[in-house]
Amino acid sequence: MLVYLFRDRDRATRFAYSTDVTGRNLSLRMPGTNWAFVMAALDQDISEGEKAKCHLRLRGFYVFEK
Repeated sequence: MLVYLFRDRDRATRFAYSTDVTGRNLSLRMPGTNWAFVMAALDQDISEGEKAKCHLRLRGFYVFEK
């Protein structure tokens, strides 16, 4: 599955993966966050592990700090 990595422009350590290329599902979940597209990746390349993949399958997004 192809997923999309976003970074919060206002908080350099906050990132999110989304199944939506536009990231619109992130805005609905986290109002006030200013997401910027970073890159596309395959879900098997996600280093955050099974928890992230599970959230992506069930909710369509995964937010994390790095």
